[in-house]
Amino acid sequence: MQETRYAVVDGEKIPVLLSDENEALLAAKAAGRAIVGLWREDTQGNEWCAADTLIADVEDADEEFLERIARRHLGLPWAICETDRLKIREIAEGDYEKIVENHVDAGLDTVEKVADYTKHHYEVFEFGFWAVEEKKSGNLTGVVGFRIPQDDGIGDVDYYVLSLDDENILDDTLELGYHIFPEYRRKGYAKEACRAAIEYAEEEFGTVQFIVRIGKENIVSKKVAESLGFVRTE
Repeated sequence: MQETRYAVVDGEKIPVLLSDENEALLAAKAAGRAIVGLWREDTQGNEWCAADTLIADVEDADEEFLERIARRHLGLPWAICETDRLKIREIAEGDYEKIVENHVDAGLDTVEKVADYTKHHYEVFEFGFWAVEEKKSGNLTGVVGFRIPQDDGIGDVDYYVLSLDDENILDDTLELGYHIFPEYRRKGYAKEACRAAIEYAEEEFGTVQFIVRIGKENIVSKKVAESLGFVRTE
C-alpha cells in the first residue's frame, strides 16, 4: 500500500510518501522525497524499514504530522508551541552564534556543537533545548527545553520538583532548563516560556514530573521556578 499526501511548509506543498513497501520507500528516498513507513501486521521481526518514522495507520498522518515530517526532511525547525508574546521552536542555523555568545550550556560552546546538536538530538528525542523567539521583533530571546535527568556531577545547586501526578513515576520525569538573554530579562519571558513548554511536554509526552537544578545563588531563577509551582527538595 502506498499513498502520497502533501504537507504545507511556509506556503509550499511538499509531497510525502506513505507506504508499507520498502522498495517504494527506498526509491522515493533516493529521489529526494520525504517518506513515512506504514506498519504491516505480517512484518517479520528482523525486517527493517527504510523510513525513520513508522506509523500504524494512514489516518495518523494528520496535517501537523505531515508538516513535521516535511520540515525534518527539509532541515527546517519544528514549531513547538507559542504564547501571546513568544514562539517556541527548534533551534535553527541563524541562532547558533547567539546561543554560543550567551553561554546557554557547556555542551553548546561552539557553533559546530550547536549544529551537531540540532542535526541529531531532535531526531532521536523530539525534544531538547528550543529557541524562544519574541513575536513582535522576531528576535531570539533565549532558550527553554528539557533533557532526561542524569547524575552528571554538577554541584552547588538546589533541586526543585514539580509533580503533576501523585505517583511521581521516574520514567515520566524530565529536567527543565531555561536561559533568557540579558537584554530580554525582567519581562516575564522565562516564566511564560517555561509554562508553555511544560504544558507541551505534558500533552505530547505524558510527562507528569519535572525537575530543575538551580545554582544556590541564582535567586531570580529560583523565583521563576517557585512561581511555576516547583518546590525545593533535598
